[in-house]
Amino acid sequence: MDMIRINMTERTTTREPMPEQYAHFGGRALTSRIIADLVPPSCHALGPHNKIVVANGLLAGTTAPNSGRISVGTKSPLTGGIKESNVGANAGLYLARLGIRALVFEGMPRQPGLWLLVVDANGARIEDASQYRGLGTYDTAEKLLAAYGQKASCLIIGPAGEQKMAASAIMATDMDGRPSRAAGRGGTGAVLGSKGIKAIVVPQAKGELPQYHDPETFKSIAREFSQKLIKEKEMLRVFGTAGMVKAANMVQGMPTRNYSLGSFDRADAINGQALHDTIKKRGGNVSRPCHTGCVISCSNIYVDEAGEYITSSLEYETMVMVGPNLDIGDLDSLARIDRALDDVGLDSIETGAAMGVAMEAGLLPWGDTDAVLSALDEVSSGTVLGKLVGSGAAVMGKVLGVRRVPQVKGQSMVAYDPRTFKGMGCAYATSPMGADHTAAPAIPGRPGLDPSKKFELTEKENQVELTRDLQIMITVCDSLGYCFFVGPDIENMRRSALLLTALTGRRTSYEDILDLGVSTLNIEKAFNRAAGIGPDQDRLPEHFYDEPLPPHNRTFDITPEETADLCYDLK
Repeated sequence: MDMIRINMTERTTTREPMPEQYAHFGGRALTSRIIADLVPPSCHALGPHNKIVVANGLLAGTTAPNSGRISVGTKSPLTGGIKESNVGANAGLYLARLGIRALVFEGMPRQPGLWLLVVDANGARIEDASQYRGLGTYDTAEKLLAAYGQKASCLIIGPAGEQKMAASAIMATDMDGRPSRAAGRGGTGAVLGSKGIKAIVVPQAKGELPQYHDPETFKSIAREFSQKLIKEKEMLRVFGTAGMVKAANMVQGMPTRNYSLGSFDRADAINGQALHDTIKKRGGNVSRPCHTGCVISCSNIYVDEAGEYITSSLEYETMVMVGPNLDIGDLDSLARIDRALDDVGLDSIETGAAMGVAMEAGLLPWGDTDAVLSALDEVSSGTVLGKLVGSGAAVMGKVLGVRRVPQVKGQSMVAYDPRTFKGMGCAYATSPMGADHTAAPAIPGRPGLDPSKKFELTEKENQVELTRDLQIMITVCDSLGYCFFVGPDIENMRRSALLLTALTGRRTSYEDILDLGVSTLNIEKAFNRAAGIGPDQDRLPEHFYDEPLPPHNRTFDITPEETADLCYDLK
C-alpha cells in the first residue's frame, strides 16, 4: 500500500510507498503515528505545521464485514490534542482498490484559495474549487457527483469548515450520494479548511482487490463473522441506534435540558419504535448501510409526510443532543436540524451541546426548533452568533458564563449522562480524544478483557478497568477499519488476529492485536502530554461530581485520582 502526500504550500502531490515504520498499520493506528511523528505537539492546529491524515483500515477492500470505515487524524483545534474521527463511506474501499492506504495533507496555501483533491487511477491532482465556495455540503455533493460520477465518494466541508470553526466536520457522501456521514468530532473540518481543501473526491475505483495470503481461510472466517453479525445485530437493523432512546431514558441517563435531568417526558415520541414506524408509514427506508460491506445496516432515510427526503441518517447521539438536550421532542424537528447541521458541516453532538449551553444562558429559548435552525443559518453567514455556535460547547460556556458545560478537554460529552453511565464517564475523563462515547462504549452487557468480571451500569466498582479494556479494543477496531458495532470483545479480537494472518501471511496473535491498541493509545497520550494536556485534565467538570441527577440523585462518584492514572498495558 502507498501513501499520497499533498503539499498545499507548493500545491503538489507525491505518491510514495508507505514508509517501513508505518507499513503494518492502518486507520487510527496509522493516523496517530503519523501525527505523533510529524506534527509538533505545540503547533497551532490551524497553522502550517499541523497535518491531517485520511487513512483506511488494515482490512479495507477485503470481504471482512463492516471494515470499510476511514479514519481522519490531526491535531484538534477543539481539544488542542491528538484526534481521530472516523466515518463510513466508500472512500476507504476505493482507495484500497487503488493501492492507497493514506492521504497526508501538509503545509498551507500561500494565497487564499479553495481546491479539490481528486484521486483516481490516473493519480492524485489538485483542482480549483472556487466555484464551490460558500456552498453547503448538499449542493457541493450534487455538483461533484455530476462532474466525477454518481458513484464517486466525496469528503466535503461546508461553510463551517471554510470558516475554520472548531466544531466543523468533514461530511462524507453515503451510499446514495448524500453528504450525511460525518467525521464529526474534534474539528477535522476546520483543519481541512485551513489547508484550503473544500473536498476530496475519489471516483468509483475498480482496481485490484487485496492479495490474500490464504484466501480460503480468510473468506471462511469473514463469512462466519458476517453471519454472526447479521444474527446478533438484528435490532440495530430494525431500529437503528435510536433503539437506545428507550433504554437510556428508562435508566435516567439521557441528557435532558443541558444535562439537568436524566429523562425526557416525550421520549416515546422519538424512540426507535416511533422512528421505525414513521419512516415505514411515509415510505422512507429503515435500514441502509453506510458503506459497501456493511452487514448491519443501522442507518435510515427519513422523509416528510409527502415522502420527500429530509435526512439520512437519524441516529441516537444526534437525536438526543438536539432533541431532549434542547427540550425538543418531535421527529420532524430532529430531522430538519440534522439536515441543517450536515449541510453547514457541523458536528451534531458538539453543536447540540453548545446549543444546550446557550439555552441555559437564555441566549436561545428552550424547545424552539426555529431558533435552532436560525442560529445554524447564522453559521453560514458568519455572524458573531454563528461563530459562537460553531466554536463548540466549551467556548459557548466561557463566553456566556455558564457553569454546567458538559465537556472534557474542550470536547463536548455525548448522549450518555456519566452520573448514570459510570463507565462512559470514565471514558470521557481519560480518553486522549476528549469526551467521546466511541472511545469506550460501556453499555450494559459489554465486558472487558476479563469476561468473568461483571459491571453494573450505575455502580463505580471496576469501571476504570472496564474503560481501559474497552479503549484498547475500540482502538483496534478503529485501526482495522471496523464499525465499532462489530463489537469490542475478546472473541472479535481473536477473530481479527486470524483474519490479519490469513490476509498478510505475517503471524498475528491475539496479544499482537491488543498491543496494536495499547501502543496507539500510549502514543496518543504522550502527544497530549507534550501538547500540555496533563493529568489534571483527565477529569469531568466539577458539577458532575457534586450536582445530583434527578430522580435518583446520582453523582459521578469515581474520583479524578482514580481515573487520572489509568494506564494502557496488557497486564
